[in-house]
Amino acid sequence: MASPHLEPDHDIAKELVKSGTILSLDATLSQLQWVCHGKLIDAHLYQKEGEWRYDLQIKVEHGHIVSLSLNAGTGLHDDLIPLPSECRPNETSTR
Repeated sequence: MASPHLEPDHDIAKELVKSGTILSLDATLSQLQWVCHGKLIDAHLYQKEGEWRYDLQIKVEHGHIVSLSLNAGTGLHDDLIPLPSECRPNETSTR
């Protein structure tokens, strides 16, 4: 049976960052900016199958909103799910 999502409160998130279990949201967003530049609309931290994840909604160029799921411990996107077309390293196409 899959484990249910656990969404921690702010104090738990701060302790996870302090212990080095996860990156702070600010550090994760700084890391993400080279791939997906935009404004954070919403963020959720949760645990799924023993792994802490950030689910983010980012408003990118031309008002598009993209959803991303990142490993909260590394700040990296899951390679099994392609990045949205608006979020690519060195994206040069115009939209």
